[in-house]
Amino acid sequence: MAEFDCQETKRHVHEFLHQELSEAEMTEITAHLAHCDSCELDYDLEASLNDLILRSCTEVPPQELADSILERIRDIQQAHKGHQG
Repeated sequence: MAEFDCQETKRHVHEFLHQELSEAEMTEITAHLAHCDSCELDYDLEASLNDLILRSCTEVPPQELADSILERIRDIQQAHKGHQG
C-alpha cells in the first residue's frame, strides 16, 4: 500500500475517526498525522466537530417542539394528499 499523502489523509479522516478503515490504513494515517501539522489540524477540527455533534444529538428536544414538528409533518402530508386526488 502506498503511503497516505495529505490529500488521501484528509479524504479519509472521517472514516479514520470512526475506525471504518482497515488496520493497515489506520496505521498509515496515524503515521501521516504524527508528521504533518496541516493534516493534524484538520483531524483535530473534524474530531471536535464530531464530539459536538455527538453531544448535541444526545439532548432530548422539548415535547412541545416534537409535537409541533409532528403536526407540521401531518399538515404537509394532508396537503400532499389533497394535491394527488
